[in-house]
Amino acid sequence: MTQLRALAHYKCLPQIAGWKALIVAFGARAPYAMIPLGVLTAVSASSGSVATGGLATGVTALSTAIAGPLIGKWTDRRGQALPLHVLTPFNAVLLLGLFLSVYFVTPLPVVLLFGMLAGLTSLPIGSFTRSRWIANTRYPHELSVALSYESMADELVFVLGPALVGVLASLVFPSAPLLVAFLLVASVGMVFAFSAESTAASASIPEGGAAQVRVFPVLLTILPTIIAMTTIGMLFGGIQAAITARAGTYDMPSASGLIYSVVGLGSAIMAILTVLIPEWISLPKRLSIAGFGILVTVGLTAFAPSVLWNLPILFSIGLFIGPAMVTAFTITESLAPANGVAIAMTAMQSSITVGVSVGAAVGGAIAQSHGDFAAFITTALTGIIIALVGFYLSTKKSDEKQVVL
Repeated sequence: MTQLRALAHYKCLPQIAGWKALIVAFGARAPYAMIPLGVLTAVSASSGSVATGGLATGVTALSTAIAGPLIGKWTDRRGQALPLHVLTPFNAVLLLGLFLSVYFVTPLPVVLLFGMLAGLTSLPIGSFTRSRWIANTRYPHELSVALSYESMADELVFVLGPALVGVLASLVFPSAPLLVAFLLVASVGMVFAFSAESTAASASIPEGGAAQVRVFPVLLTILPTIIAMTTIGMLFGGIQAAITARAGTYDMPSASGLIYSVVGLGSAIMAILTVLIPEWISLPKRLSIAGFGILVTVGLTAFAPSVLWNLPILFSIGLFIGPAMVTAFTITESLAPANGVAIAMTAMQSSITVGVSVGAAVGGAIAQSHGDFAAFITTALTGIIIALVGFYLSTKKSDEKQVVL
């Protein structure tokens, strides 16, 4: 009965934000879920090298990560409207430039330049929506289900994004996903940007509080969860590179997005069901359990004898990723100072992006040199780091408030 009551709490979300806002926010984050694998697939196809595709993905993702906390600080100071109004159209134009540079097979430095600029102007939609929930929810249970929903939405986009990349790359041409990402930013992304006009004040900290906030102290406060989220990003990037390499060995490289989407499917399901986890399992313990689960399941994927055998194991990986992400965001919300929420949330999203860049680059290089088996084994080690972060948090004595889902 308690579990059913917990699930029933989700019905409060449309009452708080409205259905239109939920749909627009969901669609606005879709292109950014497509870009990492889209760049990896397109550049790998045009250059003939998974390692080059991993490099391009890394440059794009790392640029996004660098810009993220700065966009968060800007948002804490001025609200969401101005950053969204300025950056969204620039990002759309630069994504178009990235697509054209890959489509016409321009020199690699040109592709990397557009990737870097597109990354620097990428909008952390998930962080913006989480900041709005933190500002607009009144009760702990509302915030708990809102953060679970946001992680579910992120993971569901991770399902649809790579799947769409796979379909477009297979049926149209390898760089088509980048064109679609541009169209999505130029349409639904712009709608999300201008919807911030009426929510900017509520999504930011009252005037006078945010002006004194500094980025570094906020990042230091949430350092354990930054490490955990960066590692989760490395997991994403490493799996993408390993799956791309494995799909290539079966002469189906364009299907890598469809295969990878199975991970997101499992993660999305568990993210929404995280509210059912008993409260006596503390947040740090959840991270540790997820880390060990990731270590085992990714390791098993390395030994899968065929693409078909990969699918159930990849699904099981997602079952541990979803709760890990929800838990990390929940701990971050509890640790961040009130006037640094946007910085903390964008830093978390940037941490994923940094991890993706490292995971894709390292995984791509390992897959190119030693094959997909070695790439999967290396990626499995990320589970150890996640588990150790959970162990550290469980033994750390502090007066920080504890939040349970």
